[in-house]
Amino acid sequence: MALCDFHCHLLPLIDDGYVTKERFSRMLQLYLENGITSIAFTPHIYNPYVSTNIADLRHTFAWAQGEAAKQGITTYLGSELYVGDQEHLACVPIAGKYALLEFGLSLPPARLLGRIAALASQGLVPILAHVERYRWLEPESTMLSELLKLGCLLQTNVEAVENGDSLPYLKRDLIDLVATDNHGDETLPLRLVQCLNAWPAVYEKMETLL
Repeated sequence: MALCDFHCHLLPLIDDGYVTKERFSRMLQLYLENGITSIAFTPHIYNPYVSTNIADLRHTFAWAQGEAAKQGITTYLGSELYVGDQEHLACVPIAGKYALLEFGLSLPPARLLGRIAALASQGLVPILAHVERYRWLEPESTMLSELLKLGCLLQTNVEAVENGDSLPYLKRDLIDLVATDNHGDETLPLRLVQCLNAWPAVYEKMETLL
C-alpha cells in the first residue's frame, strides 16, 4: 500500500530540520525501505520562533525532488503555516490542495473560524498539525467541532501515538493522518508504519488523500 508522510522538515538548510545534504539520501532510503513512497516537505512559514530560508526554498526543493526521484519517491512541496494575527492565510499547499496549519498552544488565534472558512473557500483542505498539542482543541471542545464542520482534517505526530497523547482523538476516530514531523530522526519512518499498523482505520483514510 502506498503511503505518504504529510509533515516533515527534511529540506537541508531551510528551517529547523537538521538533515544535511550528505544524510538526505540515507533518509530517503529509510523511507522507501519502510514502504513510504511519497513525502511532503513542509517547512515552517510565519512561525515567530523559527527562521526559514525562504529565498532558497524552491531551489532546495528542486534538488531534493531530483534526489528522491532517483529512488522512486514522489515529493511535494508544502508548508507548515503558523496561524497568528495575519489577516489572510497564505501557504504553499501540499499537492495544490492541503494547507498544513499550526497554532499557539494555549489560546486560539483571533477570528480563527472566519479565516479557516476563507481558506476553505479557495478550494483548500486545512490540516491541523499535531492537534494533540493544543489545549484549546480537546476532542470534545466546541472549537474543534466548528473546525471539523469547515472540513478540517486532524494530523497527529508519531510520538503522540506512541506516548498516548493522541489517544483521546484516536478513540473517537477523529484523526485523519499520522505524520512524522521529522526533523532528522532516522527511526521515524519505521515508527510511522508501526503506528499506522496499530491504527488501520487511519491508514485507510490516508490512502484516499493523494
